[in-house]
Amino acid sequence: MKGQILCKSRRIQLIAVLGFAVLLSEGLAVPCQDGCPTYGTCNLELGRCDCPRNLTGPICDQAVRNIGRKCGYLGFFTVDDCLAEYPLRCMNACNQRGRCINGWCHCREGYYGADCSLSLDASGRPEQLAGMGFVPAPSGPKIYIYELPPRFTTHKNLEKFDRPLYAHIWKRIISSGHRTLDGNEADYFYIPVDFRHLFSEAMKVLDYVQRTWPYWNATGGAKHLMLSTSDLGGCEGKQLMMLRNLTSKAIWLTPWGLTRKHPRVWWPGCHRPGHDIVIPVLAQANNMIMTPLNPKVKPQPRNTTFYFAGKICGDNKDPLEDTSTWPICQTATNPLYSAGVRQLVYYHHSKRDGFVVRPRSSSYVWDMSTSKFCLAPTGGGHGKRQVLVGRYGCIPVPITDYVLQPFEPELDWPSFSVTVKEEDVPNLHNILNAINETKLAEMQKALACAAKHLWYSSMWGGIFGEDSRYDAFATLMEILRVKAIYPHAQPHEYRSLDERFRRFANCDRDDDPPQKFHLCTYGLDPGLENWAPTPYCIWRPYMKYGIPGGAICEGAPNVAQCPRPWQ
Repeated sequence: MKGQILCKSRRIQLIAVLGFAVLLSEGLAVPCQDGCPTYGTCNLELGRCDCPRNLTGPICDQAVRNIGRKCGYLGFFTVDDCLAEYPLRCMNACNQRGRCINGWCHCREGYYGADCSLSLDASGRPEQLAGMGFVPAPSGPKIYIYELPPRFTTHKNLEKFDRPLYAHIWKRIISSGHRTLDGNEADYFYIPVDFRHLFSEAMKVLDYVQRTWPYWNATGGAKHLMLSTSDLGGCEGKQLMMLRNLTSKAIWLTPWGLTRKHPRVWWPGCHRPGHDIVIPVLAQANNMIMTPLNPKVKPQPRNTTFYFAGKICGDNKDPLEDTSTWPICQTATNPLYSAGVRQLVYYHHSKRDGFVVRPRSSSYVWDMSTSKFCLAPTGGGHGKRQVLVGRYGCIPVPITDYVLQPFEPELDWPSFSVTVKEEDVPNLHNILNAINETKLAEMQKALACAAKHLWYSSMWGGIFGEDSRYDAFATLMEILRVKAIYPHAQPHEYRSLDERFRRFANCDRDDDPPQKFHLCTYGLDPGLENWAPTPYCIWRPYMKYGIPGGAICEGAPNVAQCPRPWQ
């Protein structure tokens, strides 16, 4: 085994001279220093000894100075928690090939990777989930995942992440079979971090990728997937904007679809249609299974024409009751919150019959489930209601100019939403009244499909009794597949160019899932179990790391054998 461990410094020199060919060449292997696997995990491709949080040095045998300060920087309140062993709170629970030290896997000798899924075969080439029955996905995309040093990834406390999406995309690429270990055959390269959380480390990550692997330099950063869950996508803060400008060829995955500078707000245009991809936010909420799209919940009449409940004014205070004069907010603080849309809608329509516009509600789920149309505005940046309201069968009404919604235009948003220009807010009631019952029924049918595309059911569990074949992760994979086949096509053309994608987008694939497969249900709410289409997912022991491989893998023998009902 020692003879297979590669020395990082020698490795980088050889890469620079010989290029791609050396990456998997066993003949170039030289041993690392003895002792690394005792305290650390040795990356067998790079010869890099990855240490736990409290140790450092070439073989991880030196104590870190001021471990309390380091643990605090990584997001832990105490050193004890920082160094505690939690068998299930790691990426894919370390695939039971190592010890889980609160997010970081100390892999057994011979295994490596953030989740210990990697090893070397008899010829010295890397393999994934060896001996577990792993089979690659039958079609693309093929995605190469960079194994970064843990200081950028698994050393950080994921429980402090309010949007841990990067980690769940990471593990789903693995469990879905889309990961390739051969960068030469990859369609894309995933940098497994959320650049929103890296701040000054962002440039260090990019520098490490450029110095350690040849793929970035060979492509100029093209085909690289970079994720940011920031409110303003890749344009939140100077450091992130600087990074964004330096990675012009990379594909940014963000929830913010502003395509040009907003004419009234300082927001810069950050999304490049046809290049970047707008992805849905998680938008988890209580009582989600009480949606009328759940087959166990009886739909109620939708007697409210238009609905919104939530923050209206930028000063966090309730708007004035009197809407006869403008402005309607108590102070002038942050007057362009939501680009002023929430305030305008309240001013023009809060007193209108059939319209409900108010700052809060104690019956939010019921209200959305009994309304025809729901406002889907922005906030301080991207909003979440365009995802959330559709989950309850309420037609989204996005109102912010130049903003594309999640998976737009890859999905046909006009078929299940009503986009209104900001200047047309005073005429909103006439726009909605012009939609007859026949058209409304067509939109509601399309929305029932779109709601599946906008929720990560394979990660967190079902809501609609679905099997996850159309979920947000599968949708991202399908978009990337078509993008790789038709690199010069515009996203709105995908449905006409690719019949498989058209049927997928319409939730119209005719292949049945395995009869024995039942996706567990996302449930936070005790007492509502009887409303769940299937039993609740048992994810609480895993905390924000989630079920190994995602909710779709619950009950599978291992991550390699997760069901793949859409493949």
